Amino acid sequence: MTKIIPRNLIKHLEWNPKQATAPVVNTPTKPVNTSQGIDFSKNPNESFIMSYDGIHGEYFQELISKVNETYAGTKAEIPTGTSGEIQGHLIKRLGLITTIYDNSNLRSAGLHPITPEQSEYLLQADNLTTPGDNWEDLAMVLYDLSQNGNNSKEAQAIYNSLKDHRQDLGLSKSDLEKKLVIVNAGIEVDKNMNYGVKPIILPGLTQVYTHEVLEKVGEDFEFEGYGLDKGLPLLNQLGDGNRTLYMPDETEDIGLRVLYRDGGLDLSARSRYLSDSDSDGRVNFAQSAST
Repeated sequence: MTKIIPRNLIKHLEWNPKQATAPVVNTPTKPVNTSQGIDFSKNPNESFIMSYDGIHGEYFQELISKVNETYAGTKAEIPTGTSGEIQGHLIKRLGLITTIYDNSNLRSAGLHPITPEQSEYLLQADNLTTPGDNWEDLAMVLYDLSQNGNNSKEAQAIYNSLKDHRQDLGLSKSDLEKKLVIVNAGIEVDKNMNYGVKPIILPGLTQVYTHEVLEKVGEDFEFEGYGLDKGLPLLNQLGDGNRTLYMPDETEDIGLRVLYRDGGLDLSARSRYLSDSDSDGRVNFAQSAST
């Protein structure tokens, strides 16, 4: 029987990452040299939550100002403030990523939201900032282009951008028909979209890939260890374990969903809501490795 736990309740589950002892098969990814001078194949040693103040407060205040210059009135807009952590969700995250991508001064700081794989490495190393206290929307998962699927407008928009940049992304034509994880996507203002913005590929930065576990829709799976293969567990990790991978309940008409880590330290590739990770949603940044 499929185990279904409401998203607003999963975060209250407790799990100790030190409990996971089963060996994890790590499939190394090829170094990604981007035009933004970042090598995402190198995992950071630490992370920090985006905040209005603190050690990187001045940088984040400038980033928020630039985000809101472009995305005011959309779901990517970020409330202004002077102290405390900043609530985040996927649409806000894409606005942050795009603003850094477009601004050479912000890029020069070398700070960037972490990728799904980096999140799992940091969790394994016990260097992810207070993961039991927050959520993090990490990427998009494009399952299909069904008009009955979730976020169908956004699904079609990102698919069109994928087609335009297919060769740059190293994808074959057949890859475009598969289930895809989309990391470091961007957005542009579009009032015809549900969130006031549409998702796009950022050439040289966005990463898109298939993953074997995405075929396991219709059921949730316990797993042992960490998602060190591009942010998700391998098939041979599924079974008994201390963590859960929540997949869409549907096997068709799925649409575009969110890949996230919840406060119970489980992974989910099924959230329908691109702009909702409740008040505990956060964005972890790291100092990016230079190429």
